[in-house]
Amino acid sequence: GWGLAFRGLLSPFRYAKDRPGAAALFLWQFFFTFALALFPTYLPLYAVELGAPREAVGPLVAASWLTYAFAQPFGGRLSDRMSRRVGLIAPGLAGMAVMAAVLGACGWLPDGVALMALVVAWVLLAVPDGLHRSSASALVVEQSPGPSERGRFMGALGSCAALASVLAPVTYGFVAQRAGIGCAFLVSSVSLVLALGCVSRVREASSHAPPEPA
Repeated sequence: GWGLAFRGLLSPFRYAKDRPGAAALFLWQFFFTFALALFPTYLPLYAVELGAPREAVGPLVAASWLTYAFAQPFGGRLSDRMSRRVGLIAPGLAGMAVMAAVLGACGWLPDGVALMALVVAWVLLAVPDGLHRSSASALVVEQSPGPSERGRFMGALGSCAALASVLAPVTYGFVAQRAGIGCAFLVSSVSLVLALGCVSRVREASSHAPPEPA
């Protein structure tokens, strides 16, 4: 019941105590999920606030997802060819942080320029996201322990994401109400920078060893 749910929320802390090297990966999961929680709700509101017709919001979101769909396979191939996956994850998170900051700055631009900047920044944000997402998923698999602990490890990561998904709407709603939607995007950019700082500290092998035969 509630006790099991509460223990699930605390599982990342207990797991990090047993494996200190995993703490950075848990924090990365939290900040990355926290940053992404902004976009589905506030991007359509932001676009309409900056002058976009309501019927144009759907094509804008679709263009971003199409860009992501084209970029992700290339990101996976690049990830497999690199000796360190963080070498692709770090620029990806940095690019996302820059584009989120541009989205935030749109709130202070003239109306016509602001809407054009929003469209370009939102579509371009999908490029570093798509390029690094496959590498990030592979890094999680590489960091997971043996089969006897793999479920516990993935559950702890899921707990971090769940906690971020609870805190993000409250935080972004408060910021958007008090300081405007543009400032909420700036908070998302800061969260991506924090995720970048955390993932850069994840220890990984210098080269990817071939899997052992069963």
